[in-house]
Amino acid sequence: MNKLRFNRSLCYGAIVASLLVSGCTLGPDFKAPGHSELLTYMGTKAPLEQQQVSAAERGWKEIYQDLHLQNLIEKALKNNLDLRIAQSKVQAALANQTISDSALWPSLNLQPTFEREEGLDSSPANSYEFKGYFAWELDLFGANRRASEAALADLMATQQAAYAMQLSLIAQVASQFYQLKEIEQQLEITENTLEIRQNELRLARIRKEGGVISGLEQKQAEVEVESTKATIAPLLLAEHKAKTQLRLLVGDADTDVSGGNDIFAQVLIKNLEPNMPAELLKRRPDVQQALKEWESATAQIGVAKADLFPKLSLTGELGTESSDIGDLLSGGNVVWMLGLDVFQPLFNAGKNRANLSAKEELAYQAGLNYQKVVLQALKEVSDEMRAFQSSSDNFEAQRSLVMSTREYFRLAQLRYRNGVSSSLDLMDAQRQLFSAEKALASAQLQRLESMTRLYRALAGGWYATTPVNEKELQPKTKEVLSS
Repeated sequence: MNKLRFNRSLCYGAIVASLLVSGCTLGPDFKAPGHSELLTYMGTKAPLEQQQVSAAERGWKEIYQDLHLQNLIEKALKNNLDLRIAQSKVQAALANQTISDSALWPSLNLQPTFEREEGLDSSPANSYEFKGYFAWELDLFGANRRASEAALADLMATQQAAYAMQLSLIAQVASQFYQLKEIEQQLEITENTLEIRQNELRLARIRKEGGVISGLEQKQAEVEVESTKATIAPLLLAEHKAKTQLRLLVGDADTDVSGGNDIFAQVLIKNLEPNMPAELLKRRPDVQQALKEWESATAQIGVAKADLFPKLSLTGELGTESSDIGDLLSGGNVVWMLGLDVFQPLFNAGKNRANLSAKEELAYQAGLNYQKVVLQALKEVSDEMRAFQSSSDNFEAQRSLVMSTREYFRLAQLRYRNGVSSSLDLMDAQRQLFSAEKALASAQLQRLESMTRLYRALAGGWYATTPVNEKELQPKTKEVLSS
């Protein structure tokens, strides 16, 4: 028995009509800002030409050449929990895109059914059905296509967020490693200073016993020794915290974070200046993420606008029905149905139009946020370039100061042992040298951290795929200050 729910010609006509207008997609088409628009956001109209290849074009292994640091970064990229969460979000976004794309296609379902029914005036009767069901929402006004565009943009934005996390993680591991090296250098300076002051204390006791100096000068030497010892415990605590933080970033509590070259042997890359800021900033993951979020918000306008218009769906079923399971698959029991559903919103108290206005505002906000992110990126690059230069100047000044204080200490020590000057002059020279050497280690840390921040601001490292020459990764010879 054939069942026809709607006139066949009406259904076929609706299908043809839907195919004729299927190219209609409501809402604005997103157009990514070009080079000139990006320069406008950056506040400049002049073209920015590239003069030479910047170090930001190089992979992170070429920037962070300490082999132990490279090993830590590789472990972090594999094990860090925040990065793994970000990567999982990408997989979830990929699944959401598949869900969104599925609306573009028909759905097919199979449903075998058994029923037993007894009426008031009839005996129990069995009913068997074996049917397939078909449903397809005709995308007349592009709602599903716009939703698919939005889902794809969301996926790409999530991917860029994962790239940004990776970029940040590399910088965090490098920075924490350098901080650990600086603390170790501070401990070494302190232990060397303590040894010098203990030797001076032994000499002061001998001279006191010989009546050369007073008890006051001996006590002053003792104070210098004890004050140096007092600085060791806080440094050991800082060293412990730096190691545990580094293990947290690496994602492994058992990782041996000790090792590597000392802080003065770490290589600094000089040519980090960006020669084409617009292009360098455009590829930053956070800039790309903001761009894709803007694209997604723009696509959502089309989805909201399509809600103002009718929705058409084709439905159908094909199968067999029988009161006897043995006759279920016989040709005479085939039934089918083809239907057309039309849904037209008439009154919902302005809900759909308000939703459209909200989506338009969200897209406007996303566009403004993109401009803000671009400006923030430019600010970071500008600030970090200046900070990198300032840190280099500061290091050179501190190095000159160490040279001078070392000579001052040598002369004061010589004069004291020859009885020409008092212990006060010697202790003053010791204190100045101790402070200058510690300041030099801090200045070196500032240089390395500034290089790391600038390299990160330029989006260096995460996208690089060029093989690195292993010979170039070997640490340079330690920079030794003349004593």
